[in-house]
Amino acid sequence: MNIKKLHIKEHSFSHELNEEELIDLLKNPNQLIDEIDLEKGYFKTGYYIGLTRIGTTQNILYVTPKLDTDTTKINYLSMLSKGMQHPEVASFGKELFYVDLDAKPIKVKQEQDLITPLIIVSFLQLLSIKCLKKGLRKSYYRVERNIYGNVRGKILVSKTVKQNLFRNKNLSVYCSFEDFGVDSPENRILKKALLFSVKYLNSVHTTESKFESLINYISPAFSTVNQNISTAEIKYFKNDNFFPEYKRGLELAKLIIKRFGYNINSINSDANINVYPYWIDMPKLFEFYVLGILKEAFGRNEIIFQSNANYGELDYLRVSKGQELVIDAKYKNLYVKNNYEIDDIRQLSGYARDKKTLAKTEIPEELWDTTLLNCLIIYPNQSKEILDNFDFKLFQNPISQFQNFYKKGIKIPTREIV
Repeated sequence: MNIKKLHIKEHSFSHELNEEELIDLLKNPNQLIDEIDLEKGYFKTGYYIGLTRIGTTQNILYVTPKLDTDTTKINYLSMLSKGMQHPEVASFGKELFYVDLDAKPIKVKQEQDLITPLIIVSFLQLLSIKCLKKGLRKSYYRVERNIYGNVRGKILVSKTVKQNLFRNKNLSVYCSFEDFGVDSPENRILKKALLFSVKYLNSVHTTESKFESLINYISPAFSTVNQNISTAEIKYFKNDNFFPEYKRGLELAKLIIKRFGYNINSINSDANINVYPYWIDMPKLFEFYVLGILKEAFGRNEIIFQSNANYGELDYLRVSKGQELVIDAKYKNLYVKNNYEIDDIRQLSGYARDKKTLAKTEIPEELWDTTLLNCLIIYPNQSKEILDNFDFKLFQNPISQFQNFYKKGIKIPTREIV
């Protein structure tokens, strides 16, 4: 069977599938496919990147960022690290990517695995800002231990006979009992995933020194946690509702461990690897990246992320007194030129006049009728640099057709292709 391997960029057209394959794709929708036109014989990718099989066929589709060039690629790790430093991102991280663990893995080159680094960085950042904020959670958990000269809890008769009496250890008894501490199954799973993450980052020789410091911060917290936990325990472990902040961390931990087939020795620097089908939401990743920049520029408490309005959620609301600002991140090329999208203008205009938005600022209610908040659209522009004086360059590019509307381009970090 001749398997097609299509490599195209996001938001691009492809005429490489025949009518039968396009019909199959219509019957089996795919997150990476935004549009299918049978009459013109093409499909179009959206703003998602990733790796997948097309429909029910064995054909493979690999979608990469539109901003990648022949010499540079988007640096996902830097982008995600910038945003994931802030606790509120953890609540929205699940929307960033998806891995189909029920599908058959696809063999690809190591550099085509865009998802594993994102999962691992998400996991490490989540551990540092959520799970370790108050230290590892303690809980009761079942322990089996061979005790000398004492009995605790329930005596395990079979093990006592096999391991002690048959070996003339007459004063030792195998017991099962409840213990309280950090060496619980959930913490063991987190530690196991941490060890997998460290080995993976070492195997790919990442130059991101920030991950080394992050690992050095996290690791001591797990020094008294046992790494021994069976595959069955990991597969069938159910999260304890008493620790909701652990839920996403455990989801990512199990994802990491399964990604490597529950075997840490499978992590290596081989040129070809098996990867489960996945997709990554690039607008969401850009949104997280912009959040990190805004928090650094204005202060952590001056920016509300995903601020609820009466009709929808605006990306960011700056609440600094006298400098209130409605901000939206748009992962679109059209703003590089002197263009705009009218739906974006309408969206931000609605947010700027929404009473729920105004109520989150210090603007007195009696002034709402005469208040027109400034609106800023932030978009990617690879010809721009991220300026240290971000705060003072916000209003130098007005969208002239509309009052109090501005745009600002920022450069997405890249890495050179070795």
